[in-house]
Amino acid sequence: MKEKIVRTNQLIEHELISINELLNNGSADEVYQIYIDLVTKIESNEYKEADQDMKVKVYISFAYFLFAVAEFQYFFEMLIKAQNLDYSREEIDKLLWEAFINPNLNEFKANYETNVNFLVSNNYIDTMTPLSFQELPYWLLPTGTFNEYYIYDKKQKLIQEKITLFKYQKIHSRSIPTLDVFSDYLLLEDWNWHSVLTYTNAIKTANKKTYILMKNMEKFLSCLQGALLNNFTISNVLFFDSLAALQDYFINSSEYLPRNIINLIDNSEKPTEMINEIHNNRTHRKENRTGDRVLLSICIPSYNRGNRAYENILHLLKLYYDEEIEFIISNNGTQNETTEYYNAIEDIKDTRIKYYAFKENMGFAINCCKICEMASGKFILLVSDEDLVNLSVLPSIMNLLTPSDSGLSILKTSTNSNYKLSNLSASPGRDALLEFMLSSNYMSGIIFNRGLLNKYNGLEYIKKNLDNTVCFYYPHMFWELLLCQYGKVQSTSFILITEGKAEKTECEEVETNSEVIMPYYASVEGRLKQHEDFVSTFNALEICNHDAELYREMYLRLCGKTLLLTSLSINVFYKKFSSNFRELLDQAYHFCIREEFYKTNISTDNNNYHNDVEGITQYYNYYKNLI
Repeated sequence: MKEKIVRTNQLIEHELISINELLNNGSADEVYQIYIDLVTKIESNEYKEADQDMKVKVYISFAYFLFAVAEFQYFFEMLIKAQNLDYSREEIDKLLWEAFINPNLNEFKANYETNVNFLVSNNYIDTMTPLSFQELPYWLLPTGTFNEYYIYDKKQKLIQEKITLFKYQKIHSRSIPTLDVFSDYLLLEDWNWHSVLTYTNAIKTANKKTYILMKNMEKFLSCLQGALLNNFTISNVLFFDSLAALQDYFINSSEYLPRNIINLIDNSEKPTEMINEIHNNRTHRKENRTGDRVLLSICIPSYNRGNRAYENILHLLKLYYDEEIEFIISNNGTQNETTEYYNAIEDIKDTRIKYYAFKENMGFAINCCKICEMASGKFILLVSDEDLVNLSVLPSIMNLLTPSDSGLSILKTSTNSNYKLSNLSASPGRDALLEFMLSSNYMSGIIFNRGLLNKYNGLEYIKKNLDNTVCFYYPHMFWELLLCQYGKVQSTSFILITEGKAEKTECEEVETNSEVIMPYYASVEGRLKQHEDFVSTFNALEICNHDAELYREMYLRLCGKTLLLTSLSINVFYKKFSSNFRELLDQAYHFCIREEFYKTNISTDNNNYHNDVEGITQYYNYYKNLI
């Protein structure tokens, strides 16, 4: 065996001598091929008896040749092969310092300091103090290919993996593991920039932030000696060097918790457990939840249905949002047997709940105003106490509310029964009004921009005009008209509301001769009063005072709505006790086309009146055939 080793070593030595002779004759290409063949032999069965030292000699000899001809890719490969066979690390370190590190030292230092300043100035690094350039435990070894380097461990004097800065894989955000479409992401990574950029750039396209926990922050930072970062490469991120630092950050801030966790390090449940613990602390102790970044206030006006309200609140408490959301309930002076349920709501120890109780019934409109006044969210979701929010759909709805530059004033969501909407969008003013006006008789599921509602005195108008039946019965419909002027309006097919079984309301009722009872607002008399009062609200809109043609079009839509609601009342109520129900629709029709009313409130132009009567007549003929 020993003889085979000696003989093999001699053969290899002979080939190395031949290579040197060829080099003296300047045959570099031929030498390169001989080296390749020799490496193949020592790594195969042909020269398998060669000892380790001889193999190292071949690798080092080839490496120096490659360095001389500036073939740095293969140079590093040969050097690593020698390194793996225990070639002197001191010799390798000396070579690398003189050939690759020292000549690039000033550039590396400038790159690192520029990149660190970029991360710090953009608040992409938590409170940790980044290492100084001198403290970095790794060098970068340029391969000659753009932004490609080997990582070199200073302490161990060891060449490690090859990296390309700042290259990443382009993936679609839909391919990222996502538990909650509204929430941000927590990414756990060892040190690899490729993984970080692959995920953060995909997450960025979904308008989400990435919190990044680096296991080996020193190695991660060492990569910053190479290429320069910019906001196109990385943005909307925050780096942490420990789970404890991440925990402290969220404990001491009102930032939304990242519910989407991508763990590229291990299968530990600690990050999830930490997030859940912070959530529980925020929801159970007032000092742990600031409530200053609420996106959505879920507002529930309630009266005489404490059991429904209590069930509703218990349902909402299952949500794992904390700083993002709040639940507001106003008890409108309930005096019946369900009072104990309101007391139970008041006793719930959850920081997201805001509860108020009037001493006496103030009416539906005032109760709606109260919950809006109590709200602190950017948006207000109105929900009747017998209806439930679909918790699995809510993240998608909140996701529609998040773009800061959207200019959204109203988001209309679908319900599982009465309101199944399409995905539509309309610009502020004329487009929004003609697309969405008078379409929200049912309150649950409509979302208002609270800032716009306050800015344009939506609550004050309702309080001052309670003698107006629109304000009294349908305050949300006035708010819809108001906000259509000032922001984009969207509707969505997402079914946010599961409608509960209808119960008796607090509305005034009308009893007929046949003992059929209907709400006053659903009577023909009530519908016609609402018709007049809607015209009054139109007059209060800024846009109607500047756009006469829009005002006329809105009146036509109102007439169509009045005739529709009258026909519904006839079919649901009046047919049960009256055979003269067609006369009721005629009554509504003639009410809508009154010339004096039209010319006093809509337009004095005679041609406009006759043209609009034709349009109203078309509505009338359509609904006449439905009763």
